[in-house]
Amino acid sequence: MAFRKRQRKIPRNAVEPLMQTCELLSKESGRPAKGIFRSFLELMSKYADYFFSQPWPRKYDYTEATSFSDEDVDFLLENEKEFADRFTTVCLKKNMCLDFGFMGNFGMFWTEKAFDEMFVRPSYEPVLEAFNNLLPEGGNARNVLDKLKERFRIRLIHDSLIDLLEHEYPDKVTRKLIEDMFELLHREEGLPSCGRSRCEWYYRQKYPPKTE
Repeated sequence: MAFRKRQRKIPRNAVEPLMQTCELLSKESGRPAKGIFRSFLELMSKYADYFFSQPWPRKYDYTEATSFSDEDVDFLLENEKEFADRFTTVCLKKNMCLDFGFMGNFGMFWTEKAFDEMFVRPSYEPVLEAFNNLLPEGGNARNVLDKLKERFRIRLIHDSLIDLLEHEYPDKVTRKLIEDMFELLHREEGLPSCGRSRCEWYYRQKYPPKTE
């Protein structure tokens, strides 16, 4: 009996919720929804061996969608330069099922958050510990940033401060210090626009204050 190659197709009922997800992402990023949809399909094709490695599950499984197997991790780490594309591919795969088709923006969000908790947030802890140790010394944003730069990359500093704002409620003085550090990271340190709403600098660029 001839071997039949597995059909490499997403569930038919996944197309509509996938397009709705692209429309939501379009509003956040400003990119055309059709372009985002096309890029998703291109990722599925590029990484087809991983994306279509197993039959689609009948039902959505939250535990499966928010945990990462050896196959997932090996795929993510196979090419560091392609990590962003590979991570998007993992999120897409984990939110496909036959009953619902695709779990949409919420499903993607849950998968991303689970990955952050397991693999990303631990890398922020040394930065935030150093930042908190510097607060009693006083000083302006430039001084604090320069001391952190002696030990950490500017992207890691930026993302660690974002994480702080997402999980804690710093006082007004500390919040102002962080806002000033964001300004320095983007304007003077050359960090590209981050697309993170918690970053005061990005927020001001996207929603500049109205002038009379």
